[in-house]
Amino acid sequence: MIWHVLVRNGTVDNYNPELGSAPRINVGFQRPDDEWVVGNNVFSVIQKQTGFYPNSTVNDLLYLAMSVFAADLRIPRKYSKDQWSRELKIHFPVVDLKIWSPILPLLSRTLSFLTGDKWEIELRSRNNHVDAVGKQKLKNVDSVCLFSGGLDSLVGAIDLLAEGRSVALVGHHGAGITNPIQERVLSSLMPKYKGKMFPFMFYIQPPKNNSEEGEPSMRSRSFLFFAMGVVVENVLGSNSPLVVAENGLISLNVPLTGPRTGSRSTRTTHPYYVFLFWELLKGLGISTSIVMPYRFHTKGEMLKGCKDQDLLASVAKLTMSCSHPEAGRFRGGSPNSHCGYCVPCIIRKASTKYSGIPDATYTIAVETSPPFYKTNSGRDYRAFCIALERMKGMKSRNIKQKVLSSGPLPPADLPKYAKVFVNGMNEVSALFRNV
Repeated sequence: MIWHVLVRNGTVDNYNPELGSAPRINVGFQRPDDEWVVGNNVFSVIQKQTGFYPNSTVNDLLYLAMSVFAADLRIPRKYSKDQWSRELKIHFPVVDLKIWSPILPLLSRTLSFLTGDKWEIELRSRNNHVDAVGKQKLKNVDSVCLFSGGLDSLVGAIDLLAEGRSVALVGHHGAGITNPIQERVLSSLMPKYKGKMFPFMFYIQPPKNNSEEGEPSMRSRSFLFFAMGVVVENVLGSNSPLVVAENGLISLNVPLTGPRTGSRSTRTTHPYYVFLFWELLKGLGISTSIVMPYRFHTKGEMLKGCKDQDLLASVAKLTMSCSHPEAGRFRGGSPNSHCGYCVPCIIRKASTKYSGIPDATYTIAVETSPPFYKTNSGRDYRAFCIALERMKGMKSRNIKQKVLSSGPLPPADLPKYAKVFVNGMNEVSALFRNV
């Protein structure tokens, strides 16, 4: 079953193909009275901060990323044959068909690797683009860094600022507590680095489909996040790479157990996805490059190597790494505390123990009172225990095979990725040592 995603851009775009009884959803942009408009402040923030508007190709990339994100959130996986992999066809308008048409196979491959779905893009022309105008307001920004409000992105931002860089920090939030968390972290950095850090905190929220509960997996969020970084780099004209601060263990996200293999393990910053996205940019003629300076570091090593240890120690506890940060509220605690039992929480707590950095609060302490393994809250803890047990005495070639199970890697880098996987798992093992 193919889901059709009908994207309309502008008030005169009345595209409505004959699709028979095929399921479909609508996505709208620049259509004030359309109930399917994707709410966002991206262009208003960009113009206010820089005075510029992104070029047509970058503009289309962002619209596509928002469309993919909306489709991902609004089309439930439960209607698929395997209740996971969906077939989606996006009917998408672009300014220049000649630029976009050649990269469609690569685009489909990139999205499919990221989300585990089958994507098809059908293009048509649009002519309501506004060219870049104005006088650049931010002339001295030399770095663009993705900023989620998590611990890794904090280290990335601090390291750039400590080097004397002038940094644009690019974040995304929708509904929920993400933006308040981002703002409190930024506010803590501002006293020391005011005039050197320039936040671009973007709000993007697809409309809710009242007839369905939606899809919570959000595998496509990183495609949107990367596209926002490209937009900022484009309007600033910094010619600097887009910095993605993520530790190697999380980037690889090697399946801990057999059932987690494949698309059910997120590939948000997997090296192969980053490579595909970069190839996509090159195919579109966009000069932005992407760097992952911590791809061969564990989270604990990132913290230990941070270039401003005092600032990191004072701000780290304000960041959020949890997969479901509101879980604490349902257990009678603070909605801003970490659950303590999801994969990111376990890796985070292991890293702060390894580095000695003061940490945030957790609803559950897995190192002293692990949840029962048959419960939902005990699922990730149990997976780590199984993986650690199986790794005992595992040969180097088997480690490399395991690392490759999450996706292709450059042969020259495979030993380094295998090492960061082992070191990261050792940090978790040290956390569990007294359980």
